[in-house]
Amino acid sequence: MNLKILTKLEDMFQRSPQLLADQPTLKKAIRATFGVDVSNVFFKEMSQLADRIDELVLEKYFSEHWQSRTKKYKYSGLKLIDEVNNLKPKAVLDVGCGFNEFKGKIHNLTGIDPYNSKADIKVTITDYAPSVEGIPLTEDKKFDVIICLGSINFGSADKIFRELENIMRISAPAAKMYFRVNPGLQHAKPEAKWITFYPWESTFIVNCADHFKVDLLELRDDSNGRLYFVWAKP
Repeated sequence: MNLKILTKLEDMFQRSPQLLADQPTLKKAIRATFGVDVSNVFFKEMSQLADRIDELVLEKYFSEHWQSRTKKYKYSGLKLIDEVNNLKPKAVLDVGCGFNEFKGKIHNLTGIDPYNSKADIKVTITDYAPSVEGIPLTEDKKFDVIICLGSINFGSADKIFRELENIMRISAPAAKMYFRVNPGLQHAKPEAKWITFYPWESTFIVNCADHFKVDLLELRDDSNGRLYFVWAKP
């Protein structure tokens, strides 16, 4: 749940309650406030409308305004190419791959992203359910390396946790997972104004590792104020 958007909607309805009964005007107000066009503004709970706006805000930002800074990261940048390839992985998943920069550089890689057409598959993290010819993957065919560089970082803790659950589900035994996360720093571009960046911190990382029964191999500060950590399944 994006609380910034939800709070702003509540403020809009308090100031102009007539918007609740005037869908055309509500669409215009949403466009003027959040910069996105919502086709369906009907809701039973305001959180439903907030979620629709949140998804459109993310899509617009990451498809039109965001630019990759992979080369600027010390641990979670280009260094990962050799590190992952040295593992001789059978299947690598780049979660939120953006422009799919590691494609052709990291062996056996599939890039997924909900917003970027350069991805091999356009899909959200929670909706991704890999299969072979429609048959769900068996344990020996799941991903033995998963890369999540800035992709599991949007919304509230429950959304982050659901995305991590799916990462665990599709990772093979002994899989290694590489993460770059944002501790809540807002992007400078004005188009990112309504995006909620989840404030990752070390305690959350350690406690999640304990919950998912994975080993925490590394946890350190990366460049640009980000955190870098590596999990491994036993």
